[in-house]
Amino acid sequence: MLVSAVAGIPLGTAPALAGTAGIGKVTVKHVWLDWTPPRNSAQAASPSAQTAASPSIPMFSATVQDGSSTFRYWMVGKSPFVAQTQPSTTVATTLIPVVIRFSNGDTWDPRVIDSCDSQSALTRARNSPIFVAQPWKFGGTSVGTGQYIDAFQRGQFYRQTNPRGINPGYHVKLALKTHAPLVLQVPTADAAESTTGCGTHKLGAVEINYLDSQIQHYITATLGPATTTTFPLFLLDNVVEYIGSTGNCCVLGYHSAFGNAGQLQTYGVSMYDNSRDFQGIADASIMAHEVGEWMNDPIGINPTKPWGNIGQVTGCQNNLEVGDPLTGTGITDTLNGKKYHLQELAFFSWFYHSRPSLGVNGWFSSNGTFRTSAAPC
Repeated sequence: MLVSAVAGIPLGTAPALAGTAGIGKVTVKHVWLDWTPPRNSAQAASPSAQTAASPSIPMFSATVQDGSSTFRYWMVGKSPFVAQTQPSTTVATTLIPVVIRFSNGDTWDPRVIDSCDSQSALTRARNSPIFVAQPWKFGGTSVGTGQYIDAFQRGQFYRQTNPRGINPGYHVKLALKTHAPLVLQVPTADAAESTTGCGTHKLGAVEINYLDSQIQHYITATLGPATTTTFPLFLLDNVVEYIGSTGNCCVLGYHSAFGNAGQLQTYGVSMYDNSRDFQGIADASIMAHEVGEWMNDPIGINPTKPWGNIGQVTGCQNNLEVGDPLTGTGITDTLNGKKYHLQELAFFSWFYHSRPSLGVNGWFSSNGTFRTSAAPC
């Protein structure tokens, strides 16, 4: 989704903090959990062409009929609509902490405990429901044991994944490894900060084009072409992004794809948030949003009929982004004594107007907020 196409949700609670040592100041005005990096013509054309020919994460492509329209889409895993001998898929996932350092000495390191929590963001993320499997019930109906996004996939295709369906053993699992950190000394021109609602910690902000260029360079130069068969997820601790100017803030996470040595590379970026600055968003909810959207739209090109004026979207958009229509709508899950916040996500049937829904309980979203499909926009 192009961020310029939406106005975001007004969620600002953090006052601006005057910059120090040339560091800019930023005021939280809106929130986006998506962003599309600029691409040159070769990059823009490459992902869809590479899916059929190049090594990448396990994906399938299919078409769906929505009224008189037919849409082709790509998803991570195997098709739930075809009986599979081995319906379970495992995707190697690399969690990469991003250390942000400013010229005034302010540092955000996901490996280090800050004043907002008793454990580090990296520890919390690794132990979260995004990566730790557990039994799940949606509305009292069991969808099996798995990580949160795996359970979401089973729930949205419940007609196929239920015990009597054609793929009761369907899963899309993330096999987690943690990588050495990406350490960035951010140029002053690309740095800003504000106070937060938590402790003595500040909210860091980095210009998004600078950050994304560093992430893509790290993928190609450090992780290399072999990482095209994995999902790199870059983790920030209470650091957001602004777009161009500090008044155009804040992006909390995004997912994207680009060509890496002639192969398709998908990746994600997410903040672990304990800043208390964003209503309805906390700790692992951004990861839930971004990992869910990556799994359902890994290349970022899955088209739908126009929908909008809901969640983080002001106006209309026409893509399969399962988090956007429910940004700020959360659920809680207690795992190993820690209460995690996760975002509710919209089902496949909500976007493509399946009647009845393919999803569990006949719902159109994972916690039942949507009981009908998307309204026209």
